Amino acid sequence: MDQVMRHPKLRRRSAGFTLIELMITLTVLGTGMLAMLVLQTQALADGARGKHTSGAAMVAKDQLERLQRMPFSGADLQPVAWASPPWLPNTGDPVLGPGDIGVRVTQPGGDVFEKVYTVWYRVIADPGGNTQMRFVDLEVVWDEAKITNNRPTRTGRPTVALSTVIVNNDR
Repeated sequence: MDQVMRHPKLRRRSAGFTLIELMITLTVLGTGMLAMLVLQTQALADGARGKHTSGAAMVAKDQLERLQRMPFSGADLQPVAWASPPWLPNTGDPVLGPGDIGVRVTQPGGDVFEKVYTVWYRVIADPGGNTQMRFVDLEVVWDEAKITNNRPTRTGRPTVALSTVIVNNDR
């Protein structure tokens, strides 16, 4: 300790951080904080997408169960190419179109649509000739802000798809 007091070079060197050391420290800290911000933003976007995918899966399951309860000879279970379901016309709602199901969120200013899902379905007659069976495909699609669908789908939008076979239940 006595030598440090006698030699000014040693005293100056051990006095604290230099400006360069401080700049390097702040650069490393800033880079780390920026990385944390990017990760947090991505986590929020992924959480929202997961929430919307879960909502679409619930809508798809509900609509498929609705199809399974319909009479086999009814008009809705006759072979049809991709179409919006006639049981979801939404003719009186200015926000929802045919085949749309909206998830409403109650806010102080009134209800708002948090997400709108569009339902598509098709019915295919059994290619093997069995008139007592129909194949049903159901898709629920939605738009996701700032997130593109990285998997090719029929619509090019985020999609949840379900399929089932319906056997004649009119007996």
